[in-house]
Amino acid sequence: MAKARFTEEQIADFLHQAKNGVPNKVLCEKYEFSISTLRRWQELHAESVRCELKQIESTASMVFLCFFIVAIIAGLAFPDLTGVLIIPPFLLYCVSYIRRFRKISEKHIKEENIFISRSGKAANNVFYNLSWAFIILSIFSLGYITTHLF
Repeated sequence: MAKARFTEEQIADFLHQAKNGVPNKVLCEKYEFSISTLRRWQELHAESVRCELKQIESTASMVFLCFFIVAIIAGLAFPDLTGVLIIPPFLLYCVSYIRRFRKISEKHIKEENIFISRSGKAANNVFYNLSWAFIILSIFSLGYITTHLF
């Protein structure tokens, strides 16, 4: 079996340089590897990022399901406002999920194309959209409650 010419750290550095705008041709000429090799490394890296996104999405599905079950049980068991206490931890989870999703999706998106994490494939993530919807709904609910109380 042939020994690899480049270490994982070097490959990560090449991918980071490519992400930050260094042209592929310049990278290939400077470090003496082919453009097809760079594309293969980029695809392997993109696949690992997709796997990470799928993993946090599956975790989020379980967390969202548990939050809804707890909210329903709390609403049935406690008819007063005690059931509302589930909302703040759920909001915090939604915000942390959005931050993790963006951080992982930024790994393979060039900085000038960062809007792609809010459109395209990232926008099709159900839990990403659900998190934003829950946050916006909570903000509107708080606004409604404060305007009717005062």
